Amino acid sequence: MANNMRMSDPYRAKKMRVYFRFSMIGVVCVVVVAVAALLMGGKNKTIDYTQSKFVQYDTPADSAPVVVFETTEGTFKAVLYEEEAPEYVKFFKGLVEDGYFNDTYACTMLRTGGVTGGFIAGSKTTDGLAADDTNRDMIDIEVSPNMLPTKGALGSLVREGGRFSSAKAGSVFTVLSDVVDIDALRSSADGDINGFMKVCDIFEKYGGVPNYLQMYTIFGQVYDGWDTLDKIFNTKIVDEDAPDDKEDKNLQPEHEIKFTKVFLSTYGEQKQNGFNIPLKTGSVKFKTTESESESKAE
Repeated sequence: MANNMRMSDPYRAKKMRVYFRFSMIGVVCVVVVAVAALLMGGKNKTIDYTQSKFVQYDTPADSAPVVVFETTEGTFKAVLYEEEAPEYVKFFKGLVEDGYFNDTYACTMLRTGGVTGGFIAGSKTTDGLAADDTNRDMIDIEVSPNMLPTKGALGSLVREGGRFSSAKAGSVFTVLSDVVDIDALRSSADGDINGFMKVCDIFEKYGGVPNYLQMYTIFGQVYDGWDTLDKIFNTKIVDEDAPDDKEDKNLQPEHEIKFTKVFLSTYGEQKQNGFNIPLKTGSVKFKTTESESESKAE
């Protein structure tokens, strides 16, 4: 995979040290794992993409669940994929229905060399530290060959498993941007092993964060509100002018970014602007006729 996602760990600073830890009496979860581990690490799993149907780029049925994120920067919407990540989507929907994400924050920008790979969201605090009302539930990760971490993908943030434990996903999630170096990605494998070139074609078309592959649950895809997302992606960070190798570089947004209201709906209710996934060289809208939508809904 490309090397352009290597970045310093913002959680080494005293006020931003956030990690997952298992105790003898159960799982104690605080908000996020290290960004470096998020984007570069993980167990090496082999996924066969030769028969994959990348459902993120298909117009959803009107009945498909959608989550609407109203933020201080604007609104964006994402489809949730229950068949690809059933346990995590159930968990995530429960949090949304309980109003858990209302008044949470985008606490960290995933940025190196001035390039943004996305942001971490769903934190009860602006600095990413756990609060008394932080949800500490964790579930096993789910990896689907039909989902890729392309731009606008929603992914879980996890604690990597050990020898006797599996990786776990929690309440904090990421919204991914685009940092892919397609030439480096294509040259990182010897031939089309397990459909690798098919995956490369998707990243070349839509952009994304390929180092996020194989370790994290990808459970949703943004399809509307790209202006809002790009505004968040381009937010200045506290240590904007600091070099990437600065110890304890602060990647918090320079100004507060809050999720004011997060609620569930359906694509049928939230398709005013169509299903729009931007290409790296422009944008394309996927539209269905009313009869097609009704057929899918059935």
